[in-house]
Amino acid sequence: MKKVLHFRTVLRSKSVVSLLTIAWILVCSCSSNPQKRPSPLRTDTTRIAGTDLYIEFSSPAVKKRAIFGTGDGFLVPYDKLWRTGANNATYIKLSGDMFVDSMSLESGSYALFTIPGRDEWTLIFNREWEQWGSYNYKDSLHVIRVKVKPRFADQVQERMLFYFADDSLKFRWEKVRWAVPISSQP
Repeated sequence: MKKVLHFRTVLRSKSVVSLLTIAWILVCSCSSNPQKRPSPLRTDTTRIAGTDLYIEFSSPAVKKRAIFGTGDGFLVPYDKLWRTGANNATYIKLSGDMFVDSMSLESGSYALFTIPGRDEWTLIFNREWEQWGSYNYKDSLHVIRVKVKPRFADQVQERMLFYFADDSLKFRWEKVRWAVPISSQP
């Protein structure tokens, strides 16, 4: 009986209640406002040949880290599946059928995974677009795979960025750049 009373006394103390309140506020503020996360939520949209395209991704920062490479010590190792961002898997939505580098992609929403490499990246459009990271990735749900050649810039892009320009989906992060054409015809 004394242990139960002691526990209730501790819970009633102002310091415990204050700490729990502060912790709750911090948890709610980080998760409820995607713009204030360490990897803020970003989007881009465009229209190509009458079809609306939308991409949503969390944008991590370089923060003086080694991003791409082989071996330990790299945030995104070469030749391994990556969610291509942070938090939820990056996803793309198309309002109509399109061609991504001449490969047919039907109207709908898709997670965009990548397998980065020094000389070539594989882009994977996967039906399971609502997922956290790549932990539940299923190869059986991929729709198309597209190969792209990365370019390397002199300037560092601090925040990971996807954007639409010149009828292409473009990617920039650290010194890596790539683009994949999107069109209404092959």
